[in-house]
Amino acid sequence: MVINVTEGQVWTTGPIPDFVLHADVFIIIIYFVATIVGLPGNLLAVFYFTRPSVKKDLSSSLYIAVSLTDVALGIAQIPVIVSLVANRDDVLFSVNVICVGWRILFKSLQRFSVFLVLLLSVSRTVSLVQPLSKVNRICALRIMYGYIGYIILETAIFGSMESFSYDRTGGYCYENGKEPTSTIYNSLYVITLGVPALATFVSFILSTLAIRKSMRCSRTLSCGGLSQGRCSRDSIKKQATNTIMIFTFTYIICNLPHFINMIMWIITMSLECGKSSCYPGPLYNNDFMYWFSWNISEVLSVIINMACNPVIYYFRISQYKQWVSETRLLRKVNRFLQ
Repeated sequence: MVINVTEGQVWTTGPIPDFVLHADVFIIIIYFVATIVGLPGNLLAVFYFTRPSVKKDLSSSLYIAVSLTDVALGIAQIPVIVSLVANRDDVLFSVNVICVGWRILFKSLQRFSVFLVLLLSVSRTVSLVQPLSKVNRICALRIMYGYIGYIILETAIFGSMESFSYDRTGGYCYENGKEPTSTIYNSLYVITLGVPALATFVSFILSTLAIRKSMRCSRTLSCGGLSQGRCSRDSIKKQATNTIMIFTFTYIICNLPHFINMIMWIITMSLECGKSSCYPGPLYNNDFMYWFSWNISEVLSVIINMACNPVIYYFRISQYKQWVSETRLLRKVNRFLQ
């Protein structure tokens, strides 16, 4: 931890305050609950959506990719739990290879996750705004694979030039690279995370407006003039749309702390501080922001979102709920949830 003196507040490399360690207990509990729900829940989702009986459309393909990404995120954050349990000591991050690998993996998965949510949201927005149009599944998957290739290429070029250090304020590793490589790498991260997130929000708003418009129209119409099959298909489509809307909204809410913290970090680092670091600056110069904002915004909010996704699948996709209820090992859990 770097020693900074700002407005009379001294941040030292000394022992972590007791109030931080006490508050970490509550954070650890949230981590454990999210992991217990998220890891098996997303594994079940992968098994379900890959079954031959499940229709292989764009939504199911993206659900598979999202669930696999969430499983990887759930496993990747385990060293963070260990560091919090060990009073924020770098137990599993003590080896530099693990520190580098964790940071690159977590940031890559985080960006890939928002990109998948963007594809899901846009595909549904297109079908709502232009009912006669739809996003081609093959083209969308090619775009997804292309984005994976871009992340790998970017990491190979810039990630290898970065140095990483363990940060006790967050309980994880962060970049500590040299200029101008560090600035380029961080700028690409902000762009590839912020732009898809903003586009997802715009898509969500457009979908919300389109749904409200269709609801006003549905009040004046009924299924009386439509065939039973047509009415049933419209009902299924509406249910699928609402599911993706809830999925997108949950992502935006869970990751909002990360986006806010990213903006605050950019503002802090843009301040004129001469040759010294601007951090913590006026925005992070208090106990909560300094000790908890990084862990909550960078890691915990992502893990909470990881845990929420399988819950959404269970309560919004009736076929998935039925399949889970028929799984022997989960019959007791299903009875408890009901």
